[in-house]
Formats: sequence, structure tokens, C-alpha cells
Amino acid sequence: MAPGPNPIISCEGVTFTYDRQRLALDGVSLCVPRGSLTCVLGGNGSGKSTLAKHLDALLVPDSGSVTVDGLDTSDPEYVYDVRSRVGMVFQNPDDQLVATLVEDDVAFGPENLGVPTEELGARVRRSLVQVGLTGFERHETNALSGGQKQRVAIAGALAMEPEVLVLDEASAMLDPRGRDGLMKVVRELNGRGMTVVMVTHIMAEAAEADYVVVLDAGRIRMEGTPQEVLTRADELDELGLEVPPACRLALALREEGVRGVEPRVREGELMEELATRAERSGTDTAGHDIAAGRESAGSMAGPTDPSSALISFDHVWFSYKPPKEHKRLLHGRLSRRGRAAWGNDPDAVWALSDVSFEVRRGEFLGIAGHTGSGKSTLVQQMNGLAHPTRGTVRAFGEDLARKGASAGVVARVGVVFQYPERQLFAQTVFDDVAFGPRNLGCDETEVARRVERSLRQVGLDPAIAREKGPFELSGGQQRRVAFAGVLAMEPEVLVLDEPAAGLDPASRRSFLSLIARLHEEGLTVVMVSHDMDDLASLCSRLVIMNEGSVALEGTPNEVFLKGSDLRRIGLGVPSAQRMAEALRARGVPLAEGRLYSVASLARALAPMLGEVA
Repeated sequence: MAPGPNPIISCEGVTFTYDRQRLALDGVSLCVPRGSLTCVLGGNGSGKSTLAKHLDALLVPDSGSVTVDGLDTSDPEYVYDVRSRVGMVFQNPDDQLVATLVEDDVAFGPENLGVPTEELGARVRRSLVQVGLTGFERHETNALSGGQKQRVAIAGALAMEPEVLVLDEASAMLDPRGRDGLMKVVRELNGRGMTVVMVTHIMAEAAEADYVVVLDAGRIRMEGTPQEVLTRADELDELGLEVPPACRLALALREEGVRGVEPRVREGELMEELATRAERSGTDTAGHDIAAGRESAGSMAGPTDPSSALISFDHVWFSYKPPKEHKRLLHGRLSRRGRAAWGNDPDAVWALSDVSFEVRRGEFLGIAGHTGSGKSTLVQQMNGLAHPTRGTVRAFGEDLARKGASAGVVARVGVVFQYPERQLFAQTVFDDVAFGPRNLGCDETEVARRVERSLRQVGLDPAIAREKGPFELSGGQQRRVAFAGVLAMEPEVLVLDEPAAGLDPASRRSFLSLIARLHEEGLTVVMVSHDMDDLASLCSRLVIMNEGSVALEGTPNEVFLKGSDLRRIGLGVPSAQRMAEALRARGVPLAEGRLYSVASLARALAPMLGEVA
């Protein structure tokens, strides 16, 4: 980027290595103008987080230089000044939270900057309002959901009132409402003059930037405005990235033979252009949309047997309150004093409230809900890691609260938690994957067979199992090893809690394709996700959680046609459906009652736009 008269950050020929062998950054030169919103993109391992850590002197270059507001980050004398100017939010909030209580954690940064006591409280309250956590001041940080922890980390950075805010995948654990809320805060702060550097994999976020930088193998491969960079589909695909939804639709329209539709990164601009063309064309579209719309985004899902329940929740209530308080809680739900701005209730006592549903043999069940809605708590009940305060959870006919019942279910219900690579612990890949089968009492011949089979299932060469330790592998490979460790127990039900969190688009597609293939081979799959597109394309049925209760249940077609209900509880609809709704609101005669994919939406629109080849 052209430096302008007064860049607040300047990187000149920055190189950096962690191991003295492979360059994590290789000659990066970049200027960030004061008051700009700059987005940094790249696949996993491209150097994005390494670059972000150089911007507040957490790392310093091996060669080259980084200056912040004219201060050289390599000079120890300026470290305090640099960090007082640059606020940093990491991808995983557990790497950043330091205090037991929310208000103490948010106060930690400004307190260390010497902010007077009378101003400190005002900053904490103001920052919690900005991230939608009003009322959470006295809550314990370790009792929060992943998304709530991320918001606390963001509030802590905002409370320092930095000149530059660096967000490293800060929205990765947030629900759609949380992401929208964060982007609103970013736009407001940027509009008031704060410089924002945003590392992200979410193309819709990148589309709102002033400037986009794409890293690959530690080098800048592409840079320019969002329109210049994010429409280069082939080049982005080679780098493991993707184009924004609006651009995908424009490219799909080209494949349908529609002429003159230029790829755009911002949905509103493309929707306006398409609506104008459809009105000008005046084509009689009767019948076209209905035929094209029959293919729902979830049509790939296979059939299920509604009568075959493998796991059942029967009026399940659950509270994290200590056991001595359960008797008081069971006499009724305590009154609630309102909800936080991003959809959470700080005074809720029930993590699950009267939940009843089934996981059926052979289905691909998706679970979605706002941050703090009870999704992860639900997952912990499925193989007996937690037991209901009231109600019953049964797996394969066994009441999991019965003494000893869950032990027999552990192998049959495999659970993969958020960031599964953090569960790795053994000296070798083989021993890590073998841990579960050995605990099941398998002999070493059977253990070796299971290890080899599960590694092949996740796309890893079994030859690495005895040669390498898990921590020698890339982040994506570590996640596959952790996944293999669950598969080696040969479960009948696979439960995944945000399995694609933090992965770049190419890695996400690869990982989700692996899960889809395992489902096709006979595994029953339950997947928790905030990504509506993934849920629509993979799942045969959805359960939508809201404040600990089941708000909606049905097929993707049934659930995603209730867009207003989903938005009211902090979620949304798949990108193609969102664009279809926007077009319909502009007068384009798309038939209602259809769940669209990008391809089917393009087919429905093509006859309406004229100039078709």
C-alpha cells in the first residue's frame, strides 16, 4: 500500500523464523495508513499471525524493521510505548484471558497502562457494552463459552483505547450476530479514526476493508482494494482461499451464460444490479424459479430412519451451579433481568432448559445456536461427560446417569471438541492415536490395525505414526491426528463441536469433505457449527438452540425458510438464501418456499436477466 504522508505502521523487508530453518515471514514490506481498515488474508501457515504479532512487538524481525507511529519495535526502550498504542486480540481467547472475573480481565490492560482508578471502571463498562456483555462483570471467565471468552478478550483490547486494533481471527468463535456486532464496532471505531488491522478467513469481513493483503509462505502474494483482490477467483483458489458470496453468485451466473455481470465483493451492490437488470429485462419468469429451486442446499443429505434413536434427550435441564443449589433451582427458573446486546442472558441459571430431541441412526444432525445457547453443554451430555440436573439422556438405550453406564458408551459415541489438536499429548503420533483403543483393552495387533485405518481415514500416511511426534506436524495435520484418535475407537456416532473453527477455506472444505465421506460410509454424525452454509450443505436435520432450549427443529429446508425467527435469536441463513431474500425484497420474482444453493439461485435468475448466451 502506498505509505501516504503519515503511515502509522511500516514494515520494511521483514524476515522472521521460529526454527532458524523455514522463514515464517520472508521479506514482507507493508505500510498501514493512519485511520485505515486493513485486512490480512492467507491460508493456515501463511504467516498471518506471525505478522500480527510483529505489529505490537510480541515478535521482532530477524532482519528488516517494523515501526509503529515512528517507534522501532526492535528497540526495547519503545516496547511499552508500542504496546500502549497497539491493542491485540488473539484467535483463541484462552491464550489471552488472565483474570478470574470478567471485569478484572477487561481492566488488566488499562490498569497496567496506569489508567486512573476513577476512569478504569468507566472504560470497563463501556467496553463490555461495545461487545454485548453488559451484566457479565462479575462472571467467572472460565465458566464462559468460547464465544463469550472471545468477546471478553476484545473488550480488554478496547478498554486500552489503542490507536491501532489488531484482530487475529477474532470472530472465529462468534455466532452470526456476534460477528455482525463485532464488525459494527470495528466500523464505528474505524470511523472515529482508529486504525484496524484484521486477520480473517471470512471473505465478507475482508470485503469491508479499505485494503487487502494476501500472504502465502510468508510473502505478500496479492494486495489491493477488496474489489481488486477478492474477485480473482483462480488465484485465491490456488492459495487455499475463496471469493465472497456475491462474487460466487456472479461467477455462477456467468456459467449459466449470463453476460455482463461483473464479479463484485459487496452483496448490496450486486443485488441492486441484478434487480435492475431483472426489471429492465421484463422476462416472463413463471415456472423457471420453481423448477430451479427444487434443489435445496441440503439435498446431498441421505435418508434417515426416524424410528431409530441412538441418543435421546428427554426433558433435560442442566445447570453449572453447585449441587447444593440444585434443589432450589429445580423449583423453578429464576427471573431474568434482560439479555445482553448480542443475545446472551447474563443472569441465566440453566445452561439447558427442558431439552427433548433424538439423534437418529444414519443421519447427519446439525446443531446451531447463538454463543452461550447451550450447544457445547449439549455435546457433553451425549456420552456421559456431564449428566442432567433433571431429565434423562439415553444412548443406545442406556440411561447415562446410571452408574457405569457411560463407560460402555464412550467408545460408541466419539466426541471431537473445539480445537481438538489441543488434546494431543503423546510422544508419537502412533501412541496418541492408540490411546483410546488401548484403554478399550484391544491387543497390540488390533491397536496397530485401528491406528493405521484411522490415519488413512483422515488422509494421513500411517508411515508418519512411528517416525514423528504430533507436535512436529502442521496445525491442520495435528487436527487430523486428534480426529484419528477418536475414529480409532470405531464409534457408531461421531459428535463434532465446531470442527472447522480456525481453518482456512481450503482446509475447511477438505475437513468437511472427510466428515461427509465418513457419514456416507455409515457413521451417524452430529455437528455443532456457526456456519449456516456448512449446515445447509451437509445436514439432513437441524436442531436450533436458543437460551438453552430447542427453538427450531427440522430439515434444512424447513429451518432456513424461517429466516426472521433465526435472525431474532442471533443466527442467519445460508449466503445463497440471504441473497435470494435480498433480491425478492427488491422485487425480483423468486418463488418462496425454496432453499437455494448458489448454483440453483443462479439457474433461477438466469432467465430473468436477459443477455444470456
